[in-house]
Amino acid sequence: MNWFARIVVHHPYMILMAVAVLAGTCLIIPLTTKKPPDFSDPQMGFESRGTILAQRLTAWSNLLDATDPSGKLTVDPRKIPTHIKVPQYNTSQNAISKHYKIEDKRTTFTHKMKTQDNELPEAMSPVGIEVNSIPGGKNNIVTWKFSLNTSEVFQGSKNNTNADADALRRLGEFEASGVDHLDHHYGHEHLSNDGFFCSSPSADYSRVVFRATDGGDLFTLNSILSMCHVEAQLMASKQFHSICQYISQGKCCRSWSLGNYVALLHNRTSCFGVTSEDVTATKALLKMCSPFYHNLKLTPDCQENDYWFCQQVPKQCSLHNAVYNILYYLVDINFLPPNGSSQNNSLVNTMLILPIACSSAILEYYHTLDLRSLRHGNVEVVAMEFGLKNTLFDEYLVRDTWMIGVGGMFVVVCMWLYTGSLFVTIMTVIAIAFSLGISYFMYTLVFELNFFPFMNLLASIVAVGIGADDAFIFCKVWQCSKAEKNNGTLVKLVHDTLRHATLSMFVTSLTTAAAFYASYISSVTAICCFSVFAGTATLANFALMVTWLPAAVVVSERWSCPPVAPTQWVALDSKLRPARVVADRARALLDKILVFAVIRLPYLWLCLLGGLALASVGIVFYYPRLRLPDSKNFQLFDSQHPFELYDVVYRDSFWFERLKKGDSEDSMNAKLPLRFVWGIMPVDNGDYLDPGARGTLIYDDTFDVAAPESQRWLLRFCHHLRMQSFYQPMLGPLLPNCFITSFKSWMQRRCKDPVDHIDRTPCCENSTFPYERQVFEMCIVQAIGHLYETPSYLIPGTAGLKFSREEHPKIRALVVEYDSNHSFSLSFSDMDNFFQQVELWARKELSEAPPGMRNGWFVSDLEFYDLQLTLSRGTLIAIGVSMGIALVVLLLVTLNILISIYAIITISCIIFVTVAVLVLLGWKLNVLESIAVSVAIGLAVDFSLHYGVHYRMCPDGEDRESSVTYAVSRMGGPTAMAALTTAAAGAFMLPSAVLAYIQIGVFLITVMAVSWIYSTFFLGSLLRVGGPQHGFGQFSYPRLNQNCCGKRNGSNEDSSGVYHADKTVYTNVLSESTLSTSSTVCALHPSASESHELEALSGRHKSSFSRRLRRSGSLSTNLPSSASVPLAHCIATRKVSLPVDQSPSAASATTIVLVDDGDVDLRPSIVDATEEPLMKH
Repeated sequence: MNWFARIVVHHPYMILMAVAVLAGTCLIIPLTTKKPPDFSDPQMGFESRGTILAQRLTAWSNLLDATDPSGKLTVDPRKIPTHIKVPQYNTSQNAISKHYKIEDKRTTFTHKMKTQDNELPEAMSPVGIEVNSIPGGKNNIVTWKFSLNTSEVFQGSKNNTNADADALRRLGEFEASGVDHLDHHYGHEHLSNDGFFCSSPSADYSRVVFRATDGGDLFTLNSILSMCHVEAQLMASKQFHSICQYISQGKCCRSWSLGNYVALLHNRTSCFGVTSEDVTATKALLKMCSPFYHNLKLTPDCQENDYWFCQQVPKQCSLHNAVYNILYYLVDINFLPPNGSSQNNSLVNTMLILPIACSSAILEYYHTLDLRSLRHGNVEVVAMEFGLKNTLFDEYLVRDTWMIGVGGMFVVVCMWLYTGSLFVTIMTVIAIAFSLGISYFMYTLVFELNFFPFMNLLASIVAVGIGADDAFIFCKVWQCSKAEKNNGTLVKLVHDTLRHATLSMFVTSLTTAAAFYASYISSVTAICCFSVFAGTATLANFALMVTWLPAAVVVSERWSCPPVAPTQWVALDSKLRPARVVADRARALLDKILVFAVIRLPYLWLCLLGGLALASVGIVFYYPRLRLPDSKNFQLFDSQHPFELYDVVYRDSFWFERLKKGDSEDSMNAKLPLRFVWGIMPVDNGDYLDPGARGTLIYDDTFDVAAPESQRWLLRFCHHLRMQSFYQPMLGPLLPNCFITSFKSWMQRRCKDPVDHIDRTPCCENSTFPYERQVFEMCIVQAIGHLYETPSYLIPGTAGLKFSREEHPKIRALVVEYDSNHSFSLSFSDMDNFFQQVELWARKELSEAPPGMRNGWFVSDLEFYDLQLTLSRGTLIAIGVSMGIALVVLLLVTLNILISIYAIITISCIIFVTVAVLVLLGWKLNVLESIAVSVAIGLAVDFSLHYGVHYRMCPDGEDRESSVTYAVSRMGGPTAMAALTTAAAGAFMLPSAVLAYIQIGVFLITVMAVSWIYSTFFLGSLLRVGGPQHGFGQFSYPRLNQNCCGKRNGSNEDSSGVYHADKTVYTNVLSESTLSTSSTVCALHPSASESHELEALSGRHKSSFSRRLRRSGSLSTNLPSSASVPLAHCIATRKVSLPVDQSPSAASATTIVLVDDGDVDLRPSIVDATEEPLMKH
């Protein structure tokens, strides 16, 4: 350590320059060679990878991609042209889809239709209505599409090929409609058949939700007129007219609102013209027609098309589709409910759909809105859906960084006031920034991680807290070292400071980084990435704090000690000295209060804080307990933001949102599919730390469905599956679901066609089941081909065989799929029960399978369940690993079992109390909360380690009281400042609109307050009552000390027992100005209360010489005699004179006696750089 101290003292500028060049290079290289982070999708990475379920889900996704037209597999072995995509619909069994083409916008309604046996085939029932609206269309072209026995998966555009195919399909539909492409010119009025609206309402449009301020009924004249005023306000801006759907040039379409529909039904020109009678009549109409809507007889466009399900609906109920659109889009589900038992005629929430598309293009329009002014009378806008959530989040993420900057400035001010040096404060801030730059370099170029989630930005806040803590500790040790009586040289001062501060900073940095790195065991991508970035930033911060910061302090010390102090500095000192005295007295008073509270009231703190910790355990594990997330959507803004209110509160209050999402009992997409896959290994060979790297398909070479024993077993498997309690019975032919059943029936046809006299041998009744391999492989191709010649509603979806695209197709995969009777749920217990039930049954069946079918696996829509499972398990494992590492580090540093155990107990209490507070605030264990727990562990360890280490290092620590007094008085101030600054940095983030910033602010305030209180009072009380004394439970490294250090317990004895005295002895009292100037702008000042604070840090056993060596002003009374100091050789002394006072008028001198000892580092003269006095430059 001495050699490094000399380098720091001799070449501080070179160290600063080298570190600056290195850190700057580390920051510039990734910024210029790598793409900047993209936060356009904030939820990217919020998924599990590497778990059993995650690997199955990834393999399933890859299988779906492989069956695309451009993929390696095909469902039709007869070589379907690659530019034609086999349609796969997201519909349930027992269903048909009806497509109406009438107007410009396409809207899908998933209304469940009840059928009569004499009207439709028994196996079919209508499930969805797709409305295509083409402006100006006069003839309504109705196309019925039947979709039967297909899976619950809709394969959207996964790549450019799919997007092009969709575009071509839509273009074909548009051309088939017979509408002139030039029909969209500005001179044409784009109105629907009702002549009032431009088209039918749709979920593709932007929308707002109204609510009465007093919670009253909105279906009144006054409320409707108030909503019309707000509607006019929303449509009044210039930005609105540039993005709206238009009737003609310069004229926007009307919005779909309750008032406008009342006006349409009663022939009013606008909603401002409706009367009280109109409102009453419309409400009565809705009440009369609602039963037809709820029993699914009232559907869109019943007026223009006399379908069988519309014949029983009164004509006034289908007029202009007004009743349907009002009930489906505009009023909440509690208004005229399906059962009618509540007789609820009060409208609490209503929707206004604006004629502007949900898109990021309306961001400027959103900024022009004054959300607080969107109210009139007793009506206000409470929620919005503009499709801007991710775009706005990306903008706010950058905009609200000023709050982080303000918090950082507060930390800077506190650090300046504490250290007294603006230069050191600025250099500390630069070191924190450098640590983030180095971490980003390691993250992108060394670890080669391509994905940078926005959660990594939270590491900057953690870095500020850790960096400030290390800076406070270093400056505290520096101030105390300057107050020591034997620190006459700058080299010795730097050496002593580094020796003691480095240990404390290393312990806290190591445990904090370990807590972060422990989260790497999580299977959630965003958590793993954060753990790597934050852990690396912590270690980089430590490296800078032992290189950059000491060099900066040395430079500051030299600047603050010129041969002649400027007059301005002396004048400034006279002004700031009273403030410095007040600060010193405040710190001394704080130390006294803390010592008194811990020493005199230990049992009070143990009972109070211990009881609080026990209560917190009950809160976390029992009631209300830490719950798993209950929403798929990750909340981005605060809970009062209109976008979040729409998603969390109001989205499920309207039928079109509820049925579209598939979360209601009436939704046909709610049933979880039962999918069993063979031929594909459930392996994810992609990059787990990159959400975009999904790997490739890995085929199961042992898969052999053509073997006779495999056919027999598969048929039995499907039969057993249909007998299980979780199976949902389905009507109609189930051709693709379990192909072996349909294939066996197909093989029972006659061998000779009675009409065409075609010989079908061997693919006929002559072949017996199970079929020989050659017969199976030949006939299965013909069977699949005939399947694709059946009507489109029988085309298989994801179920069935998958063939390779080869000249001779080979069966590479098999999917058996049925519906379960379990609905999708956000409840972890419900989904866990479903998965465990099906998984156990599947494993039992597969254990009896032949070798060619033994590697099958079960998968369903379990992505959210897997995330919940990963968070619940991974967080607990990360906590356990972090606590174990902290215990090991404590044992290695303190070498005392009791201190380590007490510290771990304290850290556990901190974690439980912090989490309990967050639970009471309504937090759930989502991705951000899991990261917060790992951060809590890292931050909670610091303060406890400081107190534990200093309890061990007490010079007169033979009894508990003196050791606790020493630890609390030395570390109470720095830890309090660290807690204050970090908590304040979090408090400045609370006004942010970004929920992540708000939550991390609340978390920092909570964890800092709890951590400091428990570390100071609970751990201090534990050590006061039962701390080790008289060496109890203490271990040591005797061999390591002798062999490596050549010293023991900080003494100046060599291995032979010869004592070597320090060469520098002062014969006069040195004031604070000897070590620094009087300017608080530049210098680090030791206060009077900090004198002798680190005498014990050099060791528990001081030599008699070091204890008697004091600055008494007399050489004869301070020089040790030969009797009291065992010297190996005679000592010769020489004197030099140096100024005592650094003021310009100083005339006195200090005599320094240098002890020339032949056994100790001989120096040629006093001006040798290694013995340079602090005031010399």
